[in-house]
Amino acid sequence: MREEVSTSSPVGALDQLALDLVDLRAAAGNPSYAEIVLRIDRQRRERGVPADEARPGRTTVYDAFRAGRRRVDVDLVVEIVRALGADEGDVAAWAERCRASAAPPPPGPAEVAPPPGPVVARVGTPARLATLLVCSLALNLVGRILVNVLDLPLHLDMTGTAITAVVAGPWWGALVGVATNGVGAFVSGPASLPFALVNVAGALVWGYGVRRYRMADSVARFFALNLAVATACSLVAVPIIWVMFGGEVGFGQDAVTEKVLSFTHVMVVAVFVSNLLISVLDKMISGFIALAVLDQSRSRTPAAR
Repeated sequence: MREEVSTSSPVGALDQLALDLVDLRAAAGNPSYAEIVLRIDRQRRERGVPADEARPGRTTVYDAFRAGRRRVDVDLVVEIVRALGADEGDVAAWAERCRASAAPPPPGPAEVAPPPGPVVARVGTPARLATLLVCSLALNLVGRILVNVLDLPLHLDMTGTAITAVVAGPWWGALVGVATNGVGAFVSGPASLPFALVNVAGALVWGYGVRRYRMADSVARFFALNLAVATACSLVAVPIIWVMFGGEVGFGQDAVTEKVLSFTHVMVVAVFVSNLLISVLDKMISGFIALAVLDQSRSRTPAAR
């Protein structure tokens, strides 16, 4: 059975072996690869290898002289070295060197591997997660009540969704969003229910943006993430507003829609533009509050990865 050794050692050990093999061939008068094949064939026949198995492939021999390999056939290298005229002492040294070149490197100082993904907060126990979900839901509902009472041109019902999405994960944020619109039906009426899809869309973009695409690594990237959330939410919300409510939502956004309509003269465009403008401001507020909470959570769990 032929001895073949693969390597996990630094690139260069086997490359140097190949270069030295080239030098040995040059010192032997640069016999052609075909000639080396014939010499190996004779060696093998003398050892009793059947004629139909004795001759190695020319490409196989050529590859032994080529850098960039990840494994070495120790027996073939020994045969090549012997075919190039080396004495048995040198042959044994080459065999040992082949094995040493393929040996793993000695352990070095321990290195701290970089985290495979963004450093996020550790939610902790189920009780802490439940507390986060309940508090986020309450925060969303308080925001909705403020909008209804003060007739604000904002939504403010996704701050808790954003916090949960970036701290605990996108689907926990989506759960808070659905619960917000379900419970919100008692505050704003059944018209709240279809907008659960908007809350879910925002949670997914926030959560995956922070965890998969590292969008919380800088203020500029997080600003862009909030723009993406605002756009996604408007793309989901506007068809609901247009189809189910004729373009009117019954609070401060309607005044903005009227202003935009005076310029565009196209109602559906006015609804989309006004919703997007409000959504951008709304998601910036919610998003950066969530980022502040995330930073606090990180500082309290420095070992989280």
